[in-house]
Amino acid sequence: MTWPQPDLATLERFYSPGEYRYEEGKRFIAPVEWLFEWQKKRSVRRVAGTVKAGSMLDIGCGSGYTASLFQQNGWSVTGVGFNNETACHARETYAIEVVTSISELQGPFDLILVNHVLEHCFDPEQLLHECDRLLSDGGRLVVAVPNYSSLQSRFGRECWFHTDLPIHLYHFTEQGLAELLVKSGYTIIEKSHADWAQNFYGWLQTMLNRAGVDHNALYDFLRMRKKGRAGFSGAVILSLLACSVLVPASLLGLLLERLFQTGGVIRFTARHKTAT
Repeated sequence: MTWPQPDLATLERFYSPGEYRYEEGKRFIAPVEWLFEWQKKRSVRRVAGTVKAGSMLDIGCGSGYTASLFQQNGWSVTGVGFNNETACHARETYAIEVVTSISELQGPFDLILVNHVLEHCFDPEQLLHECDRLLSDGGRLVVAVPNYSSLQSRFGRECWFHTDLPIHLYHFTEQGLAELLVKSGYTIIEKSHADWAQNFYGWLQTMLNRAGVDHNALYDFLRMRKKGRAGFSGAVILSLLACSVLVPASLLGLLLERLFQTGGVIRFTARHKTAT
C-alpha cells in the first residue's frame, strides 16, 4: 500500500481533464493512442467472441472508448467514472450512462470490467464486494492490475514504471490478488499475463529509469497534457536515442515473461464462488 496516501483533492487534480487525459478523451500522441486503441479492439473482440452479449459494467470507464466497443458488439453498457467532470466525455461522445458511485447501481451485469482500476481504489476489497453484489448468475468479473511479483517489477524495483506513485494506492502480487478475489467470494476461472502494450512499455520505461534518465521522461513526452507537457528536453532526446538498444531488450523481456509466466500485468477472470 502507498503511504501516506494522497487525499481526495489530490486525486481529483491528477484525474482532471487536461492532466490524466486530454479533453477529447485521448491520453497519448496520435501513433501511441492508435496502438492502444488497436489493442483494446483486439481485447474486446476476444471477450465478445467467447461470451454472449448482455449487460456490461466498465468500472473506471475513463473516456468511454472501451465501453463503446462493447456497445458496438451488441452489449448494453454502463460506466463508473471518478466524478462528473471526468465522466463528461463518455456521456457526450458515446452516449454511455456513467455514474460516479457504484453504490448507485442495482445490476445485474453479465460482465464487469475492473481494468487497471483496483490499484487506484481506497478500498479494493469493498469494490470487489460491490461487484459481487452486481454480478449476474453466471456472470464474469475481469480484473487486471500491474503485477508487483513480475520480473520487470523485481528488475525495476523503485524505478518500475507501473509503480506509478502516488496515484497507485495499492500494489498487488499475483498471489495477493488471487487471495483477495477468493476472500471476496469469487472463483478464479482464468489467468493471463497477455497485455503486450502494457508489458512492453513497462520494460522500456523501467530500463530508461534504471539507466538514470529523468524518471518517466519519455512517458511524459508521449502523453497529451494541456499543462506541463514535456517538450524535446535533453532527457527525452536521450530516451529516444536509447530506444535503439532498449526496444530489443524490452522485446527480450516480453519473451522471458512469457516463458516464466510472470508478466508485468496480471488479469484474472472470476465468477461467483457459488456459481456452477
